Amino acid sequence: MRYPMLFWGLLASAFQAVAGPNYSEAPLRVPAANVILYVPWETPQAYCQPVSRWTSDKPRVFSPSLRKTFTENFDIVPPLANGDGSAGKWAPHFDGGYSNGKFMGYEWEVKRYQPAAHEQQLYVDPAFKGAGTAALNLNPFSVSDSVLTITAQRTPSALLLALWGHAYTSGALSTHEMFGQTYGYFEMSAQVPSSQALLPAFWMLPVDRSWPPEIDIMEAPGHETLTYSTGSHWIEGSPSVAQTSVCKIPSPGFGTGFHTYGILWQPDRIVYYYDRLAVAQIATKPGQDKPFYMMVNLAVGGDWQGFATPDTVLPQQMKVDWIAAYTVTGPVGCAKDARGVTLCK
Repeated sequence: MRYPMLFWGLLASAFQAVAGPNYSEAPLRVPAANVILYVPWETPQAYCQPVSRWTSDKPRVFSPSLRKTFTENFDIVPPLANGDGSAGKWAPHFDGGYSNGKFMGYEWEVKRYQPAAHEQQLYVDPAFKGAGTAALNLNPFSVSDSVLTITAQRTPSALLLALWGHAYTSGALSTHEMFGQTYGYFEMSAQVPSSQALLPAFWMLPVDRSWPPEIDIMEAPGHETLTYSTGSHWIEGSPSVAQTSVCKIPSPGFGTGFHTYGILWQPDRIVYYYDRLAVAQIATKPGQDKPFYMMVNLAVGGDWQGFATPDTVLPQQMKVDWIAAYTVTGPVGCAKDARGVTLCK
């Protein structure tokens, strides 16, 4: 349903009258149909910086009303994409099942963990065959009360060979076979574990399979129990050099309850939000001007968060209530590409 611009102007004025500094709210059980966000008055900088608390002598700026383009409430365990690359479902693996231009599927070991980070887990799903020819029936996903649980645990000893020796299993979900978007607001409501060797994350990668760029909405390495991290990765300069910028967001006790983690991605800036509170921002980087897809995962062990040991407490769980995306135009700005993936702008 479309509303007159006057309505949205009045709504924004009312919102400004009641919103506190930088705005914040408690997570909802269902994502709102429309979102209005506080936009920092500061000019975004080349590297991530915390957002200052708004004071009455500064400009008071809010986004236009943003309309929902994507939502997953996890009322059931969502249907998962298989390894043939067909569109329309959550994918339990990384994108890019191609070698020399030929599609090779997603049974590869490297599509199920990040070797460069020396992660110890393998991301599995019930249909995953590993090194064998039959499904291993490993399922890290479950749903209760419309909350998705991703469980990380030790690999059964009988399956170590089939999983190339990975001592841990966990889950990852990606929208790369169903949804991508250029600019807008992206948000997850989740309770993430804060425990040794774990790395829960909510992040974004380009639909065209290039890297960098990358946008990290939330990463919570287990050795940093009082903060979570936001991040941006890009290539810049001549010769081209990979760049990274991270902000540490103070959030003591974040692992004890549900919180929302979001970004407002605009042509000039990316603003990071924690429970709808603007907490950090960075200037939008080269390559961050095309459709990106969303990923959520729970990694075990790696260079950043430290490595799991026999003393690591497992199983551990990441709980996701919902994931949503918004744009100014809403669904009218969306269309399917040649693969059948919905792309919005």
